[in-house]
Amino acid sequence: EVGKLLYDNLDNKIVEFDTPEIVIVINTMKDKVELNVNPLFIYGRYLKLIRGIPQTHWTCKNCNGEGCEECDFKGYKYETSIEELISEKTIELCGGSEVKFHGAGREDIDALMLGSGRPFIIEIKKPKRRFIDLEKLENEINEFARDKVQVLDLRFSDRDKVRSIKANAQMAKKTYRVKVKMEKTIESDKIIELEESLSDITIDQQTPNRVLHRRSDKIRRKKIFTFTVENIEDNEFTATITSQGGTYIKELVSGDNGRTIPNVSKLLGGIECTVLELDVVNVDSKY
Repeated sequence: EVGKLLYDNLDNKIVEFDTPEIVIVINTMKDKVELNVNPLFIYGRYLKLIRGIPQTHWTCKNCNGEGCEECDFKGYKYETSIEELISEKTIELCGGSEVKFHGAGREDIDALMLGSGRPFIIEIKKPKRRFIDLEKLENEINEFARDKVQVLDLRFSDRDKVRSIKANAQMAKKTYRVKVKMEKTIESDKIIELEESLSDITIDQQTPNRVLHRRSDKIRRKKIFTFTVENIEDNEFTATITSQGGTYIKELVSGDNGRTIPNVSKLLGGIECTVLELDVVNVDSKY
């Protein structure tokens, strides 16, 4: 009877049992009604146009967000993040209580995300407005985040898509452009040989030292599909690398004290090699 009354008074709304937007719980014993509003999911792709901002908000670990000298009493490590730049206008338009950002992997803080962008889904908790103009949202985000972040291809999504982009992130092909500095100048032919040595191979990567504080220490096997050398100039060169998602590119170059095998440094005779610039230029579009 309650369902019929609601149906008659809500402009004949269709009942959705599998993925309801709102669930009304009526407790007749306690004369209580509870309204559960399910999240709204929006899929898109983002470009990161500047270096130095993380994908998600970084609370200062030293003070746990309360503010200290290390974070200049701000409570956070970086001024902003991709998550915050996208969330600001999304919450404003949807009237949600908070958002959760789901990315298909993440690039390093000092790397750019170019090409067609990285897939993401933003989850809006308790939205007051679900039927929003996504073109308007896209324009407002891009204006708000101008010269920092750009979003494209926004469309409504669901929780299953979140699971999908998370699962595929470690398997999808990703292409990087990396600028490498060698401790000394060596013959160009030796550098060109990297194309054969590091194409169509599988490498072993033990968790890099730089992320050991937040990742389990284990060996991951990753596929390197292609390694192409470009622009050799003195003790620097640029390479384009296509690899399996989750490959630590900086460590593929440096070797990370033997934690990544093989690596550019060892193949060039054990000379020190470091990454000056790293850009993600393509993320597999199968998302």
